[in-house]
Amino acid sequence: MKCPKCGKLMSKSQTHTFCTHCGYLDDGKQIHGYVEESASDLEIYLGKDFEKIWRNTNWLTNLILGPLYLCYRGFVLLGLLLMPLEWLFWSMMFGSFYHFRYVLLVIAILISRTFFMTANNMICIYFYNKRIQKIKNKYPDTYLERLRKNNGHVNNYMSLFLAVLLFVLFVISFIFIYIDLWSM
Repeated sequence: MKCPKCGKLMSKSQTHTFCTHCGYLDDGKQIHGYVEESASDLEIYLGKDFEKIWRNTNWLTNLILGPLYLCYRGFVLLGLLLMPLEWLFWSMMFGSFYHFRYVLLVIAILISRTFFMTANNMICIYFYNKRIQKIKNKYPDTYLERLRKNNGHVNNYMSLFLAVLLFVLFVISFIFIYIDLWSM
């Protein structure tokens, strides 16, 4: 069962179901004496997105978007760097054997997207920890307030717009390549 207040998984005791994160009880009361310091810095920084990134429950989004997911999460430069590398891998596999090129292209797409499906959230966690460390070093006294202020607002609208734009460009270029291949 998920906590209706913070969305984290709740624990059970003999008398109550309670949230170990925020102290919410199943009868609507709150455990007093809760201190947010028990949450990790990463958990405070990501807020409601922590569970899905930490446990990789958004694997389907990673599978579909591939490197665009990194753009969506705010790592635009990294996503833009990995996207042409993925396409290069696809084209190398496509050009390997003439008779098996379509099969190899499908295999290359499956391999690269499986990689991104499993590695994207780990990459994000690594760079989020780097951001958190930078915030800690820059604001040693008030870093927790800054992490709370971010709380789940990791993605900005510009990176989302860029990710969608790049995805549309990818689809259009894929269509043109596909049409060009069939006209040969």
